[in-house]
Amino acid sequence: MTDLEVLERIQRRVLWLSAWMVHAANARPAVDGLKVGGHQASSSSVVSLLTALYFQALRPDDVVAVKAHASPAFYAIQYLRGRLGAADLERLRVFGGLQAYPSRRKNPEIVDLSTGSMGLGAVAATFGGLATRYLVDHGGAAAPARFVVMVGDAELDEGNVWEMLGEEVVRKLGNVLWVVDVNRQSLDRVTADARPRQLAEMFRAAGWRVDELRWGRALRARFAQPGGERLQARLEAMSASEYQRLLRLPAGGLRKALVTTPDGGIDGTLDRLLADLADDTLAALVGDVGGHDLALILDAYATAARDTTRPSVILAHTIKGWGLPFAGDPLNHTMVTGPAQIDALRAALGVTPGEEWAGFAPDTPEARHIRALPPLFLPPPSPPAPAIPDALDEPYPEQASTQEAFGRVLAALGRLPVGDDIVTLSADVAVTTHLAGWMNRKGVYFPEARPDPFADVPQTLKWRESPGGQHIELGIAEHDLFLLLAALGLTAELSGRTLLPIGTLYDPFVTRGLDALYHALYAGARFVVVATPSGVSLAPEGGAHQSVITPGLGVTLPDLAYYEPAFAQEVEWILLAGLRAVAERRESLYLRLSTAPVDQRVAPPAGAEQRAAVLAGGYRLIDGRRAEGWTPERAVNLFATGVMVTEALAAARGLAARGAFPSVFVVTSPDRLYRGLREPRPYVEALVSADEEEVPLVSVLDGHSHALAFLGGALGVPQLALGVDTFGQSGTRPDLYRHYGIDADAIVRAAVVLLGGASLSG
Repeated sequence: MTDLEVLERIQRRVLWLSAWMVHAANARPAVDGLKVGGHQASSSSVVSLLTALYFQALRPDDVVAVKAHASPAFYAIQYLRGRLGAADLERLRVFGGLQAYPSRRKNPEIVDLSTGSMGLGAVAATFGGLATRYLVDHGGAAAPARFVVMVGDAELDEGNVWEMLGEEVVRKLGNVLWVVDVNRQSLDRVTADARPRQLAEMFRAAGWRVDELRWGRALRARFAQPGGERLQARLEAMSASEYQRLLRLPAGGLRKALVTTPDGGIDGTLDRLLADLADDTLAALVGDVGGHDLALILDAYATAARDTTRPSVILAHTIKGWGLPFAGDPLNHTMVTGPAQIDALRAALGVTPGEEWAGFAPDTPEARHIRALPPLFLPPPSPPAPAIPDALDEPYPEQASTQEAFGRVLAALGRLPVGDDIVTLSADVAVTTHLAGWMNRKGVYFPEARPDPFADVPQTLKWRESPGGQHIELGIAEHDLFLLLAALGLTAELSGRTLLPIGTLYDPFVTRGLDALYHALYAGARFVVVATPSGVSLAPEGGAHQSVITPGLGVTLPDLAYYEPAFAQEVEWILLAGLRAVAERRESLYLRLSTAPVDQRVAPPAGAEQRAAVLAGGYRLIDGRRAEGWTPERAVNLFATGVMVTEALAAARGLAARGAFPSVFVVTSPDRLYRGLREPRPYVEALVSADEEEVPLVSVLDGHSHALAFLGGALGVPQLALGVDTFGQSGTRPDLYRHYGIDADAIVRAAVVLLGGASLSG
């Protein structure tokens, strides 16, 4: 038995197991009445591609990002390769079992890279190739050696794919291979005709090596016969919908559809070419596409492996639902086999009833072939975490913004050994997010050294590009930013070296890349996002550049600690603690900063206790209880985040002049305070004393008011939550603060309402 025959038999078992797995999952008693699903058709289209990859072409240092809808075939392969048991397959889409889509968060023993949300996993994996290249250029090993990405053609509708292809550095990644499952179908329809024809040109234009597997060997041989060019022209001229219709025609009707001319006549040349073929044989011939020809697939994999100068893509034409009763049906995306259909498939694939979950007996050629394969990728041991100091003792000017403080902290880190582990990246906003000092010290990363044409001109930023640089500049593409953070934030798990990635962008553009940010967190990556400037404090820039809802995102995103410091020293403490959490693989950090200057002289004295309070989420800055005559009936607590501390302090002075007793609290992390509500003794309750149990509060931040609106409920007191709840606009800071009701006067008015008003003087 030849290797190709063995692979063919393995392929048949993969097809069966993937179909049976989904069938069995949907046959389970439904406790909630919901369909389980499982994507039999989308999985079967890549059975040949996955079989050739996992049972022949894959190397031990390759990692794979599998097409999300191919998870059943992927799990079947992991079972046949000994990394899953039959009991695992039976728990597809069960709580605690195999996930609907490949997830290294839930199934790290078998999944290299998470996929799921369309296109995102593919791009993150591609940037994994860049992360490895960066590590090599900074003294690391080339591990993983290659990133293999399998993606459906309909996924390429996602704009983030083309954002990635537009990045100049990507065309240098010879350690990336894409395999596109061109099955011409999406969820609802047969895809537009233009897309399959455009793909090769678009990838070539981006600098990729392209290999297209359109037709199988049987059809190619028929094309080579006299008159065969007529058949090739006929098949290649038809629309995707027409070809899909051919696949669904009864055997006898297929011949007629092929040889009939547009005017209703008969194409004699085609008729003679196909005359020797029985109807069933003709149907199989028309469906002979390259993505199901194991020999052609293996040749394509081998050719791609030899070209290490640029990324490669294999455009493999397949049939959605290949081998299943609904192959080629335009609505087969959600179809699941019925009892009669699965019985027929069992018989066609030679599976013995009662042995549906069986693999291969040890003495079979298939089992011997599998045993002889090199091992699959195994993650390296966990590396030691880089040492990060608790503080830097960096001096800050009396008037400083948190964005300026960030630049100073990063520059100070660049002078320490831990600076070698930091890599920064930005979506074309490096200078305006205060990265210039860092970049002048560390340089810009590019796989090849390139001269700076402006090197002889005095400039604030020296654009020195080389393999030794530690800043990666991207185009204006926030998806790319977050997906590269995902790749750089997984080097500890995939490459055995911990990087500390810090990405900067404008805070209003967090929402542009939100889907990619969510994917990066779900994939388990650890990184720092510095979003600045934020809020309407970016006054003249107007609503298009003023963020409103981002504080709420910071509170709600899992595995991401959101902080918004008020003072420069807090930026230092928070960034260092965030980098430590990244190094220790605990969580990522979202640092929301501002360009508005704050008087640093009103900050509390630095010290271990103050640092702990800042990291816990907040502290009392002004204690109204110390004022002579303090009484809870005339007391009010003002909770302010970020630059709003300045307005809260001014409001406190105004309230004190009216006879009230205000306290001012700095909320450094609405996120920490909110999540802390789950603790037996929530930290927010520890901020206030027992005699303040009925003191009302006003909260204020330069963002949507709901981010702090939980405080009153948590403390059981009346609250008025102030914030920016509509779109921003251009103006001066005083104008905008006044218009949106977050200035000192608005805080005073809110406090007066809560205190009853009439009892206050003034």
